[in-house]
Amino acid sequence: MKISKYRRKTFESDIELKLNFFGIGLFKIRSYIFFLDHILSQFINYSFFDFYLRCYSDLKIDSHHIIEDISISLAKILKNNFFNRYSSYFICMDDSFAIMSIDYCKRIFYYDNIKKNDFDFYLIREFFLNFTKNFSCCLHIYVINYINIHHLIECLFKLFGLLFYLIKKKSIIFSTKGYL
Repeated sequence: MKISKYRRKTFESDIELKLNFFGIGLFKIRSYIFFLDHILSQFINYSFFDFYLRCYSDLKIDSHHIIEDISISLAKILKNNFFNRYSSYFICMDDSFAIMSIDYCKRIFYYDNIKKNDFDFYLIREFFLNFTKNFSCCLHIYVINYINIHHLIECLFKLFGLLFYLIKKKSIIFSTKGYL
């Protein structure tokens, strides 16, 4: 059992995270954005981390700050663990089909091919972009097909969890340099 703790307190939010790296997918999430709680639970379920999240934020203004700060906090707490370098996976879930790849190389690059630019998806994109910056990785998201945006977002967070489930399984550094 390896439990990490992280707290991020700003003028916009107060976030407390606990993560058991070798968990079984148990979670307690209180962001007060119920859809965010739901999709974060998808990530935890598929990554097999145990996870506790408690946060307070300026939700009267909007949900941007809390999503951004949760993403940053999650990246910071995960950065304290050892991961295999590469992982890719794809999911076909209901009407959504997507591919996600991560390269934990300590360089930052984010790409997605999603054409939808409504506010909800903008926040999801912000989540992944801020995670990429703070985890220091390259993250590629390719959406092949979707009809329902809710299913697509669930699909992406399940994929995200599967990527971490896969890269925590081995302790191999793939680099011609011998280190990252």
